[in-house]
Amino acid sequence: MKLVVSGFLLTVSSFNPLSIILAVISVFPQLSKSSPKNEEEELAPGEFTIYRQAELNRTTASLLANGAILIVGEEGSGKSVLGNAVVEKLTCDGFLVAFVEPTTPKQMLLEITQQFELPTEDIEGKNLTVDKLKRAIAQFLSENTAFIVLDDAQNCDMKFRIWLKQLRRKGVPMLVLATDPPRSDIFINIPRIELKPLPEKAIRQIMKAAAQERAIALTSADLSKLQERAGGNPMLAIRAIEEEYLGLDIEGADHRRYFDITPLILVVGVIFVIMRFIGLGTNDQALYIFGGIAAAIFLGLSRLLYSLPQEERRIR
Repeated sequence: MKLVVSGFLLTVSSFNPLSIILAVISVFPQLSKSSPKNEEEELAPGEFTIYRQAELNRTTASLLANGAILIVGEEGSGKSVLGNAVVEKLTCDGFLVAFVEPTTPKQMLLEITQQFELPTEDIEGKNLTVDKLKRAIAQFLSENTAFIVLDDAQNCDMKFRIWLKQLRRKGVPMLVLATDPPRSDIFINIPRIELKPLPEKAIRQIMKAAAQERAIALTSADLSKLQERAGGNPMLAIRAIEEEYLGLDIEGADHRRYFDITPLILVVGVIFVIMRFIGLGTNDQALYIFGGIAAAIFLGLSRLLYSLPQEERRIR
């Protein structure tokens, strides 16, 4: 036992803290060289990048399996970009794809027939009616492998969406893109993919590329400040750079990703009321007074906050 203790004391006496510190300092540069931080890849001006590769692959695979997909997301979340990428990928694979945007029902049917290279006139040279265009398109889709991609479907006429629903019942593959769609007609019949906010790294890359296109020199602090206004929305990220380029002083943001602390406020109010009752039951006058004062202050502040104007009614 004495030998063990003496050996331990000898080891401690020979311990040199300075040598340990120097060794740690000498290791840190090697760690920074061997395992560098994940540096953000900068995009060249005008370079196009798909940040939703998983959604692109899943959507394409579903369409090739004669399926239908509804892609849902807020304005500017990248639905149209994803839809165009799906169209480009299917077209490169040799498939026929009709990409349409909301207009009048007849104009949309004419766009589909033109993209499928179908005749829009009868034998007598008269323009086909809406019903005849629908029958021609349905017959073509039943005999050929082709796809329909509809952007901003929530703005389309309901009769047109009902016709798409009928096509879907016949097994026609289609991609529908919408913002806050109603739970009716075509929207409730097909599976949906909800686009999540892009990660901070992707938003920062988009903002850097937009800044390079406009020849703006932004520091990391400037990008972090502007990134708060984007909220994972690529369109808002580009708009924030444009506002910075124009010298506009914008305080708020248009994204809807805020943390609602209303339940937390209610819990705090309940705790104050409980403290007041505990003080009353235990004859603790100090706790009773403190709970009453805290509850009164809380109620006054909550009423004041609720009386403030909402965002859309705020005077700017």
